Amino acid sequence: MTIHILNSLKIKPYLTFIKGSVTFLLVETNQGLVLIDTGIGRRDHLHPTQRMRYYKYFYRASKGLERTAFHLVQKLGYRPEDIHHIIISHLHLDHAGGLSDFPWAKVHIYKEEYDHVMARPSWKYEPEHWEHKPDWVQHKLTGEKWFDFDAIQLKGFDPEIWLIPLIGHSPGHASVAIRDGEGWILYGSDALPYNARVDLVPRWFARYFMYHHAPCIRELVAAHPEVRLVAGHMALRFYEND
Repeated sequence: MTIHILNSLKIKPYLTFIKGSVTFLLVETNQGLVLIDTGIGRRDHLHPTQRMRYYKYFYRASKGLERTAFHLVQKLGYRPEDIHHIIISHLHLDHAGGLSDFPWAKVHIYKEEYDHVMARPSWKYEPEHWEHKPDWVQHKLTGEKWFDFDAIQLKGFDPEIWLIPLIGHSPGHASVAIRDGEGWILYGSDALPYNARVDLVPRWFARYFMYHHAPCIRELVAAHPEVRLVAGHMALRFYEND
C-alpha cells in the first residue's frame, strides 16, 4: 500500500513569512483509492466564486490546474474514477474544493462538522463545493480510542484509517491517522500549526488562542516516535510533488 502526500496549492499569505501549501493525501487501500482532503478543485480555478477569489488573493495562491487532486491523480498513473472514498478533515474551502471533481465517491466526515456546516455556513465554507449532493458517510464517536484520543475507526480499510475529532479550528474538525507499515501518519490538518511544529506552540498560546491540541500531540509523538505528523499546511520542500 502506498501513501502519497501532495501539495495542492502554493500559498504566500500577506503579513506572514509563510511560503507553504495546502495538503492532501492519496492512499492505496483494499477499497480502492482514498483521498484525504482535496485541496481546491478545478472549478475553483476555472470559475471561482467571489469568496474563492478573495481567498486566492489574500493567500497569494498559485494558479493553474496542475496541482488539483484530479490532475495529480492522473499524473501519478491512476484514474480519477478509482477514487472510491474521500475523507474530509473539515469543509473549509481550501480543503474541500475538489469534492465536485469526484462526484461518485463516498465522502466520510465527522458528523459534528457536517451538522454545523449545513445548519450554519460561514464565509470559510463554499457551499458550491457540495451542491452535487455527495454520498455523505457521517461518523460519530462510539467509545473507541486511537492511543489516548477518542477516535473512530473506518471499518474495513487496509491499511487502518482512523478519524480523530480535534475540534477547534472548526466545530467538527477531525484529523486522520493512517497505518504506515510499523508506524502511523497522523494528518492533523489544521489542528496542527504550520509545518507541524507543535514544539514551537507555547501551552498558554495553545490553550487560549489556536492549536489547543498541540500539547497533547506533542506528548503523543514524544512517547510514540513511530507517529509521523503532517499538517494541513507544510513547507514546500516537504511534498512529493515539489
